[in-house]
Amino acid sequence: MSDKPAVRARQWVSLPGGSCDVRLGTGVLDECTAVLKGAVGRPRASALVVGSGVGEDVVELLRRHLSDAGYTSERVDVPSGPAARTVASASRLLCDLGETLITADDLVVAVGDVDVCSLASYACSQWCGGTPLVMVPTGQTALVEAAVSPRGIDVGSRSRLLQVRPSVKHVLFDADVALADQPTEDAMMARVLMVVTAMCDSEAAFSRLWDRTEDICAGNREVLFDQLQDTVKLRGKMLSSTALATRQSLSYGEAFAGALQRLVADVAPSTARAEALRFQARLACGEGLLEVDDVLAQDELLDSLELPMVSTSLDPDALIAAVRDVRFERSNRFLMGLPRQLGRVRLAAVSDERIAEHVAAWCASRAE
Repeated sequence: MSDKPAVRARQWVSLPGGSCDVRLGTGVLDECTAVLKGAVGRPRASALVVGSGVGEDVVELLRRHLSDAGYTSERVDVPSGPAARTVASASRLLCDLGETLITADDLVVAVGDVDVCSLASYACSQWCGGTPLVMVPTGQTALVEAAVSPRGIDVGSRSRLLQVRPSVKHVLFDADVALADQPTEDAMMARVLMVVTAMCDSEAAFSRLWDRTEDICAGNREVLFDQLQDTVKLRGKMLSSTALATRQSLSYGEAFAGALQRLVADVAPSTARAEALRFQARLACGEGLLEVDDVLAQDELLDSLELPMVSTSLDPDALIAAVRDVRFERSNRFLMGLPRQLGRVRLAAVSDERIAEHVAAWCASRAE
């Protein structure tokens, strides 16, 4: 697909109950026949799950590699974006796997965005007790998020309530597919997740991201691959931890970001999550948990990664109510992820007075 010099990286990433093989580089799909052939004991049948908007050249390339590896393949089309993560879409995909006679000894290859890959992870974790899955992400967020922490399935109007157990054997991240003509929002969300991961893992991880920031924004693929590899590895390690507090820390900023998206119609998800990190760092500082210098360091990292701030007029009481609604959808306890230092985030209870004080200050600072 490309005559550019290959930039290659390979990483075994821990998953809860297993691991997956992640390969990043230019032209990775050109040489994936061996990977597909070794994904199951004896290649026979496969389902090629294709998200809407995926280029036909990519689909044809994968179909040819599946054929060369010894599989027959049936194409299954699914929607991209949030529409992929509905109960209806999950049910249709499971029915399609049944109609194509896929078994636990066969293979599913999913190519698409983070939501398509999350849907495939859900289906493969359920089908026949577990069916091998190969992911071909078409964006950075799909690699960072769907491989180790797939997005949940929406139930009615409630977002991501059916949690998805990661279920993937190989991840093939080809720059020709995943970095070509991708919307800015995909790169911005991946950058936010890099910050979340570094803030939850260690000061060393934060420092590595800090040092790579300029090259990432300048489009240096080799440095970007290093950071993507680092981020997905760290997320896998944390989500495989036996410590519940460590696993929960990666939700840092989710509730506040979800509340903002409910109240501000045109806010990008990456901007909402970045604002959540800024807010919760200040809240942690107000609670005496985080040093001011660390708040400013996170601010500078977000700014260096070109993640903007929201400009909007919001009623503080409405924002507090929205944050509580998002949080109480998943738990009866109102806890927020608060950083204790660079590289350590823990859920904590915060008084109503403290939250009201900081939400009012945030709304005043963002007023148009």
